[in-house]
Amino acid sequence: MSLQHRVSVDLNSLVDKTIIVKLVNNRTYTGELSSFEISPLIIALNNAKDSENNLFYKVIINGDIISEILVKSPPLFDVREFASLLEKSLNLRTGDIKLYEEAGFITILDNIKVSENGVEGRGPLAQRINDIFDDYIAKKKKRS
Repeated sequence: MSLQHRVSVDLNSLVDKTIIVKLVNNRTYTGELSSFEISPLIIALNNAKDSENNLFYKVIINGDIISEILVKSPPLFDVREFASLLEKSLNLRTGDIKLYEEAGFITILDNIKVSENGVEGRGPLAQRINDIFDDYIAKKKKRS
């Protein structure tokens, strides 16, 4: 996986999350990442506040002037971590679970989808996965 692809995956996991963008001129913007482009780098924030406490509905920042992007709290749902947990908890084979890291979800047996928003699917397996998901999120919240 190329560095550009890894950065894209990382930024995708931060969409709708609060980030801090530091600029080369020492200004900062704190806001909700709404979208981004990798090449050339462009970051869009919603409901942003700058280092002078000015509030903005939307800020679009050219990547050439970004020195750092900071995240205060990790995302609760980690696609790889949860897929590994399901494999162990349900004795599933690796091929039974498909990871879509860029999109932030996994599928189980092609008919159950799990993302940070929860479990989509019906039946006893979906209910069992939902129970595991609820426990997983509760434990992650306790740690953060």
